[in-house]
Amino acid sequence: MGNRATPSRSFNTVKHSNRKERQARQERERMTLLSICIVIIAILLTLSVFLFCSLADELNDKNSGSDDNETETNNTPPEQGITYTQITLANSKVHEGELIVVNESHAYVFPTIPTGLVNIYENRTKVNGTNPYQISYTTYQLQKSAFDAFERMLLKYYEVSEDNSTIITSSYRSYEDQQNLGSSIAAGYSDHHTGYCVALQKSSFSSSGNREKLENDHWIYQNGYKYGYIVRYPANKTDATGVSDYSYCFRYVGIPHATYINQKSICLEEYVELLKSSYSANEHLKIEGADENSYEVYYVAASNGDLTTVSVPSNYAYTVSGDNVGGFIITVDLSTPKA
Repeated sequence: MGNRATPSRSFNTVKHSNRKERQARQERERMTLLSICIVIIAILLTLSVFLFCSLADELNDKNSGSDDNETETNNTPPEQGITYTQITLANSKVHEGELIVVNESHAYVFPTIPTGLVNIYENRTKVNGTNPYQISYTTYQLQKSAFDAFERMLLKYYEVSEDNSTIITSSYRSYEDQQNLGSSIAAGYSDHHTGYCVALQKSSFSSSGNREKLENDHWIYQNGYKYGYIVRYPANKTDATGVSDYSYCFRYVGIPHATYINQKSICLEEYVELLKSSYSANEHLKIEGADENSYEVYYVAASNGDLTTVSVPSNYAYTVSGDNVGGFIITVDLSTPKA
C-alpha cells in the first residue's frame, strides 16, 4: 500500500502569502524609520533647549556684570576705540584756550570784554584761619581753571610743609598793566595777558631788598605738573621762549600737557610745535597723565577763511584749545566716555 501524497499549494496561494510577508516587512521598515525620525527630532529639540538656556544665562551674566561694575565700565575705553563726529569752529577761536602761545613773535589777541577771570584775593581758601599763600595786590586775577588748579596745588604744598611764605608777585596783566610795568616784554606780547600765568616768590626779602626766589628743588617745581602747571620760561630754553631770568613764572596748561612737558623737559613753544609737526588728526600723541588718566592729543590746522571743520570724539569727553598761531589742539580724555 503506497504513501499518501501531500497536496501541493496553488500559485495563487503562494503569491498571496508572499504579498502579506512583503507588506509586513514594509510596515516594519516604516515603523523603524518613524522611530529614527522621532529620536532625531527629540535630540534636536533637546539641543535647542540647551542652547536657548545657555544664551539666556550668558545674557543674564552680562547684564548682571554691567550692573555690578558700572563705575569700572565707565572708566574703561570701549573696544572699538574713538569714534568721530565733525564740528565747525570759528577761526577766531585759534586765539583762545589754555595752550595758546604768547611771546615776542605771537601777540595776544585781547577779547572785547575779558571773561573767565576770578579775583585771587577774594576767592582764596584759608586753612584754620591761616592763608596758605600770600598775594602782593588784592586786585590780582587768574582764569578760573588756572585759579582752581593753583588753589589745589598751594593747599597741598601748605599741607605737606606748613609753609605759607609763597607769595604771588604777578598774575593777569592788561595791556595797560604791561605798558606801565616798564618791562622788556612789549605790551601785547606778555603771556601774563592770558590769565594762565602766575609768578611765585617768597614773601621774605633778600639782603639786596629783592624778593627771595624759590629754590630749584622747591616742592612746586617738583610737583607743579601734577596740577597742570609748568615752568613757563625754563632757564635753558631762552632761545625758544625769548625770555631769560624768569623761571619763577608758572603757566597753567592742564595736567596731560604739563605731564608730557615735564617728562620731556621742553617748553610750551616746543610742545606746541611738536604737536603741529607730528600729531595731526591721523596720528595722536598718547599721554598717561599725572592724574593716572589716559589722553590722546592731536593738532588740526585752521583752514583758509572764517571756519574750520574739525573731527572730534563722539564717545569721549574732549577739549579744544587754539595755539594762537594757526590751529587747534584737541585733547581727548579716555577716562571719561560720554553717556
